Amino acid sequence: MKVCFLINQLAPGGAPTLLLDIVRNTDSTTDIEYTVCFIEGDDTLVPAFETAGARVVDFEAEFKFDPRALARMARFFRREEFDVLHAHLPYSQTVGRVFGRLGGIDAVVSTQHSAPNNYHPITRLLERLTRPLDSRTVAVSKAVERLFTGESHAYEPGQTHQWCTIHNGLDTEEFGTEVRTAKTDSIRHEWGLGDGPILLNVGRYFPQKSQHTLIKAMSHVVKMRPDAQLLIVGWGELENELRSAVRERGLDDNVRVTGRVPTIHPYYRLADAFVLSSTRESFGIVLLEAMAAKLPVVATDVQGIPEVVDHGRTGLLVPPNDPERLAEAMVEALRTDEPLGENGYERAATEFDIRTTTASHIELYRELGGTAAGPSESRRD
Repeated sequence: MKVCFLINQLAPGGAPTLLLDIVRNTDSTTDIEYTVCFIEGDDTLVPAFETAGARVVDFEAEFKFDPRALARMARFFRREEFDVLHAHLPYSQTVGRVFGRLGGIDAVVSTQHSAPNNYHPITRLLERLTRPLDSRTVAVSKAVERLFTGESHAYEPGQTHQWCTIHNGLDTEEFGTEVRTAKTDSIRHEWGLGDGPILLNVGRYFPQKSQHTLIKAMSHVVKMRPDAQLLIVGWGELENELRSAVRERGLDDNVRVTGRVPTIHPYYRLADAFVLSSTRESFGIVLLEAMAAKLPVVATDVQGIPEVVDHGRTGLLVPPNDPERLAEAMVEALRTDEPLGENGYERAATEFDIRTTTASHIELYRELGGTAAGPSESRRD
């Protein structure tokens, strides 16, 4: 079976990482061949996909709806034969559905990684207009599916619903082992970290991640724990703004905005707790990473996060945009005697195993199997 993934870019973010994990965890004895196509931008994960055995195709767009890239895509799907086209993120879904169907692909799947109101109105409109071309539409969390349709359906083989939820997953054991064996001396020296507790945030420097709220929260944290330190690891458009916010609040000795790092595992090993301050979050693979590292988690109670973090058992949930409540939870996570980290590891390993996620996708591909499967239910946003 030939499966083609289509995605905007191959940056080390949530959706591309999920695809990479699916490729890596597909049994080599199966008959599935993966082709991973990306349209523009960051190609960081290309070597990882190729090492995992996938063929990678770059359509080399210079901007959204680049006509030369669209022409290359159209020719590609007319020339190539695939049993399933699986598109991720609205732009790729819009163009993939059209060119995939025109190229004769009978089974087109889309995965919604975020809520509809998270996207530009034009992007959202085009995605909605082309959605009837899907054979099946997948959400990464029940919250995302409900935001699109008002209801949710966990994926089961043979179901007739147009929509279904397949949670993201992680190889908890492998990730945890890489964290435990990571070397941290150079990182501790590079960032001048002292002996105090370390809080970790991982994510793009992007408005919905609300790292500005996290920096405000640290102003309250240091009043209670002057030796506490925060590492904000990631990349994105707000990097300079975040560094300025740290300086303006006089937190240079307590907060480090690292920018992009070569590997994330040593940072998880250094940390004593993980914090996610997002105002919108469809699922949050970084939460699974933190749980695999056996870290207590502090996160905002928004969208798909409560499906991952069990409040009081694996972590603490607080309202978004509330730096004082966030600070209180951060300090509580550092001092609690509750085994939040151990409970989180168990939950990630049993409920969000990447092998289960991969098996559900493969079962869906085989179910559709190259047969035309049009929409069976009405859709609404």
